[in-house]
Amino acid sequence: MKRGPFIVLCLVCSAACSPLPAVATQMSATSTAVGSVGIPNATIEYYEISGSTEGELREQLDALAPVGYDGYKGDATTNWFIRWDWPGYGTMSCDLSKATVSYEIEVVFPRWALPDDASPDLVTKWASFTRALAEHEKNHVDFVVANYRSVLAAIKSATCETADAAASSALEPIRQHDRDYDAATNHGETEGARFP
Repeated sequence: MKRGPFIVLCLVCSAACSPLPAVATQMSATSTAVGSVGIPNATIEYYEISGSTEGELREQLDALAPVGYDGYKGDATTNWFIRWDWPGYGTMSCDLSKATVSYEIEVVFPRWALPDDASPDLVTKWASFTRALAEHEKNHVDFVVANYRSVLAAIKSATCETADAAASSALEPIRQHDRDYDAATNHGETEGARFP
């Protein structure tokens, strides 16, 4: 049962850095898309793109890429949701010692429907791009996972009357880290995840 507020932060990233082993760079006999990723602690939601040239793929990315909370449209985005609750939520006789905090993280990510005429060089370039992009998104995910418990600490240091506001305030350092990280990497572009 969710009684605490449903807090949402969307982060948009258009690039990333080092290889992420879970990115598919080979096609199986039954696979028709390139760019599937695995990022621990996150659900991946794909948007499909098509094309057989760098220009066509860039046009698809530009047209279909997600828009973040700040209006920035990037090639991928990480959305995180932090929820909290405790016995007696919303009352003056609550039990903050039994508060719980949980998170959900979703990464919206491009996946290329590989055409028969795709050049090996283009496939390699796409795989490199998606590895870097996935690593950038993973860095956002990892920071949320490493720091969401700060919300619980804030709640337990508050009173029944101030716990909600304390929890909301505890989200700001996580948001600020994400903003700073994207600013420092130009949404991951400096880490190597710009296509083409």
